[in-house]
Amino acid sequence: MNDHDDDAKDELEFNLRYAQRLCERTARLYRRIQTVSTFISLIAGSSTVAALSAQRPATAAWLLAVFALFGCINLAIRPAEKIAANEADVHKYAVLIAKTDALDTATLQQMLKEAHCTDAPEIEPLRAVAYNDVAREIGEPEAVIALTPMQKLMRALA
Repeated sequence: MNDHDDDAKDELEFNLRYAQRLCERTARLYRRIQTVSTFISLIAGSSTVAALSAQRPATAAWLLAVFALFGCINLAIRPAEKIAANEADVHKYAVLIAKTDALDTATLQQMLKEAHCTDAPEIEPLRAVAYNDVAREIGEPEAVIALTPMQKLMRALA
């Protein structure tokens, strides 16, 4: 194997780790969305809101509107489905990463291409976050990308 093949294989390994990390970050974001929306749904049905509505009807009305919004978000996003899809992708990439030493570059490249065909939809602002995670993991801090405010928020959430 020559240096070009080694470089190509290193790049493929980076791409595999990046894809896996993006799926991990995405699943974590959806888990947090699901947790928050479930928590808020439980609060909405609690006696605390009922007691508050008797004392402060306007405040309770606003709270119930916010709670309803979170319920709608939960129904629209369906985080449980997205969590399952992203966790399946994490596993798929873990299997490929485990095979990298045994496979030649062309085979690995083809398997990565096939794996991408079944990826769950990605959240664009998480791409740079996942890239930076892998760059730091492999000891390449100079390759880290400066994040936009939205990407920094996504990093904090996921």
